[in-house]
Amino acid sequence: MGITILCVLKSGGVYDSTWVDKLKRGVERNLTVPHRFVCLSDVAVDCERIVMRHDWPGWWAKIGMFEPGLINGKTLYLDLDTIITGNMDAFTDFQNDFAMLENFNDKTFVGSGMMWFKDKAPDGVYERFAWFPQRVMDHYLNVKNGSYMGDQAFIFDTLDRKIDKISSPALRSYKKHCRNGLPEGTSIVCFHGRPRPTEINPPWLERNWI
Repeated sequence: MGITILCVLKSGGVYDSTWVDKLKRGVERNLTVPHRFVCLSDVAVDCERIVMRHDWPGWWAKIGMFEPGLINGKTLYLDLDTIITGNMDAFTDFQNDFAMLENFNDKTFVGSGMMWFKDKAPDGVYERFAWFPQRVMDHYLNVKNGSYMGDQAFIFDTLDRKIDKISSPALRSYKKHCRNGLPEGTSIVCFHGRPRPTEINPPWLERNWI
């Protein structure tokens, strides 16, 4: 049985469909496991698309993935500014029901740049947010503290701060690990905050983000 690689594109920000295209091509070059590439979006994309039902802004649009029934089977979510640099098969068969990226700045916390769903999204995340989204967004703006912010803090709290974490030597942060070159054995590079991939031009990025 294959896996779904999922991304989210919300219009009105710095990302557009070209970011979806580059991520899709990076996955195709580096994933040997049978898969489908899907984008949850409110605009047209050049891949299979799930129409976004809500106008939740920015990273909050990712909460739409947690709507009951949207995810059905093994699914790996990747942020659009994720660069695939090597074979990523090892990231497609976790045993956890749900897992999030281990936060690069605080290993006790999580990041929402990568998420794993074994069968379905965990209960409660979508429902709690959809009940009063503005109140949730305002709260997590006001309590921002380092990486504890936005959608990842909301998911973390909603699931009682009990979330399995995705961590691997093949999974790197650009800011933490790649400023002086791509470490050997790296398969996935995550960009969180600035700079974005469009703001740098190392040779390894030019080879892999095309």
